[in-house]
Amino acid sequence: MKTQNKTNRILWLYVVTAVVLLIYYVGLKKLLVSATAMKIEMISLLGLVVILAVQIVILLISLLVLLFSRKQGKKLAGGRGQMIVLSVIVLLIALIVGVSQWTAHTDPILGENGKPLDGSIASVEKIKLGGTNQWLIIRGEDVNKPVLLFLSGGPGASEAARVIRFNSELEKHFVVVIWEQRGCGKSYPSLNPKSALTLNGYASDIIELTNLLRDRFDEKKIYLVGHSWGSIIGVHAVQQAPELFHAYVGSAQMVDVLETDQLIFQMVMDHSIKSGDTSFVKTLEAQGVPPYFGKSPIKPYSTLFGREYALFEYPNIVSEEYRKDGDILELMLKQSEYGWLDRIHYLLGLMNTFNVVYPQLQEMDFRLDANQLDLPVYLILGRHDLNNPIQIPEEYFNLLQAPHKELIVFEKSGHGMIWEEPDKFTDVLVNTVLAQTYQP
Repeated sequence: MKTQNKTNRILWLYVVTAVVLLIYYVGLKKLLVSATAMKIEMISLLGLVVILAVQIVILLISLLVLLFSRKQGKKLAGGRGQMIVLSVIVLLIALIVGVSQWTAHTDPILGENGKPLDGSIASVEKIKLGGTNQWLIIRGEDVNKPVLLFLSGGPGASEAARVIRFNSELEKHFVVVIWEQRGCGKSYPSLNPKSALTLNGYASDIIELTNLLRDRFDEKKIYLVGHSWGSIIGVHAVQQAPELFHAYVGSAQMVDVLETDQLIFQMVMDHSIKSGDTSFVKTLEAQGVPPYFGKSPIKPYSTLFGREYALFEYPNIVSEEYRKDGDILELMLKQSEYGWLDRIHYLLGLMNTFNVVYPQLQEMDFRLDANQLDLPVYLILGRHDLNNPIQIPEEYFNLLQAPHKELIVFEKSGHGMIWEEPDKFTDVLVNTVLAQTYQP
């Protein structure tokens, strides 16, 4: 009887918790800043996961005791009560995750009256691309403005949170479409079939998406902007269908992945030797010079790139705003467009999609494979970008043949130049790219 009463009290506690969570998601969350909301949800989830782990341990112990107990009936009743409690905890976790997915949204664009701006668009949408479900985040003050499709870096990552945080000025001049690529972020489930995770597969998705956007917004052409990995698939897309785009903008334009990675390896190795960091010298010697293959190539690459960022990128960040708010994982945790399942998918994409795609990039060299593009091309580079050292894309630019081409260097930035100097990025897109190329 006492065990039953205890179980009932716990169940009532969880029922009250469920009601509180629903009130939070339906009403209270809208009144909180995203960082506060993220902390509340994370603490709630972590707390429930800890309780779940404890309950599982207690249940296992109870089952062991049950096997050797003479009072089978009483112990069995207690075990049932614990199973009920365990089930309720699982349901509460599922409730938090499920409701967070259901309430995921992008904030409306407001006018001076505090209401959604007439003619604006702010939506999170699921579409079919290449036969799989993929997601878009679309934002713009005027649906009649030119369409700009943004391709995130990666592979396997989404930079939507940075674009929304730092590039909102673009929404005044474009309908900004951020594509959650196959196998990353909200589109992570489209990872399968992995056979579709190829350069041609991504380029095909871009072309299909471009045609959907052209039809939807009644535009003959759109703008294509790629950052880092996004600039690789961007070049492949404009090679295949240049007639669909007003212009191509490659920021942190990648050219030869293998040469770039080997250059980074040598820089990090030289620094480690000169600074006397013998431990990391041994680490680099053990994993060897890129390329890295095998079951999980992200492990040696993340070791190399992480040290490169710490040594050469982060110390050179001039923008205090970007230094404070630019961490992609923190932004992703706070962004309203993601539910908690999306956040888990984001982390899985960083590993699994990268492992499939990155080994495929080791033979590419745009100096040989893409030295002619039949549309206006604008390359934006960061002077202090050592994740993609400037000399390689500069060499590519000099070889490139295009109807019009411009090389624009952001002198105060590194690999994240479009967020480190967002005002300059907006100025380039509006007063250079748009002014020179837009034809309704």
